[in-house]
Amino acid sequence: MDELLIERLQERDETESRFSELFEEVVLSSKGIAKKSSSEDSLRRAVSQLRKELGDKDAEIRKLKEVINVRNKDFEKLNDEIISLTIENNLTNRRFTELEAEHNKLVKRWVAKVQQEVDRLNAGFG
Repeated sequence: MDELLIERLQERDETESRFSELFEEVVLSSKGIAKKSSSEDSLRRAVSQLRKELGDKDAEIRKLKEVINVRNKDFEKLNDEIISLTIENNLTNRRFTELEAEHNKLVKRWVAKVQQEVDRLNAGFG
């Protein structure tokens, strides 16, 4: 009877150890699931954060493209203004040259006329 009791106690201990191994695995498995779930959550958060950053960068790119377009239009306007002012400057320089030549002719004619009067007056005194 003692042997039977000892044998049954050993079987019970063996069964308990097997059950405890099963429960440990379940606990480990649930920890693994929790870790996996936590990992998936962190990945989802990371992906959503990256998508948000991507959207922000896309918006920034659109704004910068708008700024570039506005500046390109401003540069075109400035180039047009430079061209028109260059043309106007060329015309003004041409007109200045013409007026300067006309002025020089008038001055020469006036000096010649004054010289004739001086010569006439000198001839009258002499």
